[in-house]
Amino acid sequence: MSEPDSAAAIAGAMRNRNLTRSVQMLSGIIAGIVADGEIQDREIQFLSTWLSENAEVGKYWPGSAVVKHLREILADGIITVDERSHFLQTLLDLVGSDFSETGSASAEVAALPFDHDIPIQLRDAKICLTGEFLYGTRPACEAVSIKAGAIPMPGISKKISYLIVGTHVSPNWVSTSYGRKIMGALDLRGQGHTISIIPEKIWMESLT
Repeated sequence: MSEPDSAAAIAGAMRNRNLTRSVQMLSGIIAGIVADGEIQDREIQFLSTWLSENAEVGKYWPGSAVVKHLREILADGIITVDERSHFLQTLLDLVGSDFSETGSASAEVAALPFDHDIPIQLRDAKICLTGEFLYGTRPACEAVSIKAGAIPMPGISKKISYLIVGTHVSPNWVSTSYGRKIMGALDLRGQGHTISIIPEKIWMESLT
């Protein structure tokens, strides 16, 4: 390895270590904020300021999801009761497991039959969204998917390339409406059709 290549590798490794430490720090901050089951306006402002000062964290999951919610909450300068409640639930979900290590905001999500190690190409791909997303509402998720070139579809069929599963997944997912979509995708795969089941985290990363 040449000296420039070696220097670049060292710099890259240092950036990764620094990012890991920052994500772990974000995890600790969020855990501290939600420890009492409440969230105050000053805590929301503090989190927004910290992420502004640590902008690199906001480019990656789960920081990117937190940043998006903060922008929406603070856009009009007024934090409503509903916004505070929804944001609190989002943060509680994020610290439900060690996302700084697993990249998953929920143990139930990790147990689902996800395809983690496949290349994702959203352009011109027919996708189906299911579950509740940290990113936002279903229309918001569909809009950003369309912007990336994907074609959202209402249900599972042989034409679907990717089933995208939102992070808010409960232990009894099999008996839910989104669980039926997951089971439908598994049935199609059993018949030899190529359909991938993707967690929200990977979907969000594919948008950038």
